[in-house]
Amino acid sequence: MNNRLLKLLLIFIFSISTAYASEWPKEVTDILGNKVVVTQKPQRVVLASGYSFVALSFVHEDPASVLIGWGSELKKFDTATYELYKKTFPKLATLKTIGSGSGDELSVETILSLSPDLVIFEAWQAPRSQALIALLRKSHIPVVFVDFYQSPLENTLPSVRLLGQLLDREQQTEQLIAFYQSHMERLTSRLNDPKIEHPRVLLHAYPGVWECCWTSGAGGVGEYITLFKGINVGADKFPTGNGGQLSLEYLIQKNPQVYIATGHSGVDPNKALPLGTGVDMALSQRQLSKLVAEKGLNTFDAVQNGRVYGFWNYFSGSPLNIVGAEVMAKWIQPQLYQDVDPQKTMDEMNQRFLPVTLTGTYWLTLQR
Repeated sequence: MNNRLLKLLLIFIFSISTAYASEWPKEVTDILGNKVVVTQKPQRVVLASGYSFVALSFVHEDPASVLIGWGSELKKFDTATYELYKKTFPKLATLKTIGSGSGDELSVETILSLSPDLVIFEAWQAPRSQALIALLRKSHIPVVFVDFYQSPLENTLPSVRLLGQLLDREQQTEQLIAFYQSHMERLTSRLNDPKIEHPRVLLHAYPGVWECCWTSGAGGVGEYITLFKGINVGADKFPTGNGGQLSLEYLIQKNPQVYIATGHSGVDPNKALPLGTGVDMALSQRQLSKLVAEKGLNTFDAVQNGRVYGFWNYFSGSPLNIVGAEVMAKWIQPQLYQDVDPQKTMDEMNQRFLPVTLTGTYWLTLQR
């Protein structure tokens, strides 16, 4: 190689490395509108909620490699998904736990002892964690918020893009965003059909775990009910939040035409609805059948007419909510989305975007 070519090559390499280095520090805007300066590429990340790990794994091929601590939620409440990820990322077994939830349940001492260069919170944690957040900021530790739960229609893609910016995975996240947008556009483009139905929908959270009946409000998963032109029977009582408790008498009066029960793999399979990673479909079918046979629930039009469904609660924690959206679209507007295949969508997300393959029973239609 002559000197001129060598010089050109060195200039090219230098320009590339300089451009890469110049990306830091970065200023990002999080889901709550906070402008946050991150001085260097994060290598010591704390997840304030363990639920965020699945979302992180969509963005980073080795999410455990950048983590030094996390909330205990995934490990505690979705053991099967945790165990599946642990097989691929054994570091999770020794990852420091900082607590669970928000507020006093999170250990500020543990977080500070880890010397993180970034702490990622979920938006739902913000109201009760202000003192902790203020202390982290005072300690010059960058804090950002993501949201896949409270306002999924508005915040899922900005949250994905934010994680991509923070972890230098912009190209990967833009591919995921394009995939997500194309699937959402396929759903929303049909919602002006003049023949569209407006069924009354009850999303019943954790039947058999909580006293009857905790239901979705207008926010959270309830956004999908409204999007697909269903009438959310919980929205009148909870017009701004993610839900609350309604009496059985009230729900009998509302008489839902579509009944959707939520569950996850960590519930008591003899009392509640097991759904999620590693769950057998036959077990879910048996339990859902028992739950809707309860006095009161069995009078709903939904039960009488065979429109009874089960929905994995943790669709609301990551970009997998696009699969949940497709599932709900088919249940609420069955004639409109006959060609939509949520299983195909999940298979493609497993193959293209996730470092593990999620398998189990994540949704079901009750067989009569």
